[in-house]
Amino acid sequence: MNQRNNPNQSDKKLLTVSDRDIFVTTQKALLVGIILKNETRADKEESLKELVNLVKTAGSSPTIIQMKRVEKVDPKTFIGKGSITELVDISKANDIDVVLFDCELTPNQQKELRTLFQCDVVDRTGLILDIFALHAQSKEATLQVELALTTYLKPRLAGLGKTLNQQGGGIGTRGPGEAKLETDSRLIDNRINKLKKEIKKVAKQRQVQSSFRRKNNTPLVSIVGYTNAGKSTLLEKITSSKTYVANELFATVDSLQRELKIDETTEPIIISDTVGFIQNLPTTLIESFKSTLTVVKDANLLIHVVDAASAIPQMHITTVHEILDQIESSVQEILVFNKIDRIDTASLNFLKEKFEDAHFISSTEGTNLEKLISEITFQILGDLLTVTLLTSPKNLDSLHKYSKIKNVINSENQLEVDVEIRNYYLNNLLEREVVKILS
Repeated sequence: MNQRNNPNQSDKKLLTVSDRDIFVTTQKALLVGIILKNETRADKEESLKELVNLVKTAGSSPTIIQMKRVEKVDPKTFIGKGSITELVDISKANDIDVVLFDCELTPNQQKELRTLFQCDVVDRTGLILDIFALHAQSKEATLQVELALTTYLKPRLAGLGKTLNQQGGGIGTRGPGEAKLETDSRLIDNRINKLKKEIKKVAKQRQVQSSFRRKNNTPLVSIVGYTNAGKSTLLEKITSSKTYVANELFATVDSLQRELKIDETTEPIIISDTVGFIQNLPTTLIESFKSTLTVVKDANLLIHVVDAASAIPQMHITTVHEILDQIESSVQEILVFNKIDRIDTASLNFLKEKFEDAHFISSTEGTNLEKLISEITFQILGDLLTVTLLTSPKNLDSLHKYSKIKNVINSENQLEVDVEIRNYYLNNLLEREVVKILS
């Protein structure tokens, strides 16, 4: 359920990716961490901490947390009969509403586990999809989330339509906001095809906007990073705009674009915020959000934001790079460590030694933001040059758009114009043969 669009239901918390109609004030959740063969407990601790935050973001209470070692994946229950029996007893003793596994379950495993626990069972993928459904606001994001949800739920909901209809509609029948997800196996494929067509239409509109931006020679910078690294706060601070900012995972699902105005030119740089990345991000989401993520591939520069206060920044960086590889992005990036106000001097110095070329900022405190803006400006627009150009009178408006005009002299139906101009715009005007360099 979308809490923002339903203020009267703010006390009702539930998980979207389910086939049961559980409606309680706050769901009590049993979290199950998984340690696979050749993995250590330390390897999975951070993943389990992340799962706790995901559960809180989804509106449930992580009441009980258990870690289970799995030497061999059980095809029926994933973790085996002995561990399941223990967990079922814990669940019943604590009146658990939902059990969350920090792994990806097959539809058959999920069905078997629901039967054993006699309550809802959700895997990591389903939980992430639920949070995306909770935060989707724009038409494009809503369509993309519903497509990902429907694709994920297809093998889980097929054949359950009659049961769900008898229940009056379950959590799994709702998509982003109050949208109802199809549960009839005969209609699911039709809905998926319709969603893909609608997303293509929206993607075409995005392509038109992108084409217009390129035609006007407007640079694009995309902010990427692990979820909750502070991307939206950075966007807000450097562009002096208002965005939705929250200390929660996936607070931003929609792609937001704002203008960064540069003093020396009248044309702004477009800064785009993007959905946060996370380890094991569902492939259905990546596929569904490809049209939104074109702002990453089309960008002139990426601002890769990392949470400096994270215990595992390198893992976050690696995860982001892996997802960028999946969407075939090879755009140059500036690495930016945010939230330096939350770490001590020794930790900051350690990061500075390890990542010598990175920028270290605090978006909330405004620390080193001017330096970062200068770096963005230089990387995109290049040096500020003082040159004399030759152009025709009809091109004076275009020249004024991209430069600061200092002096104009008429010269045989041409104009000699002294300007201050960034290298990026000068090269574009030269390529279009709008100007010639005199000196």
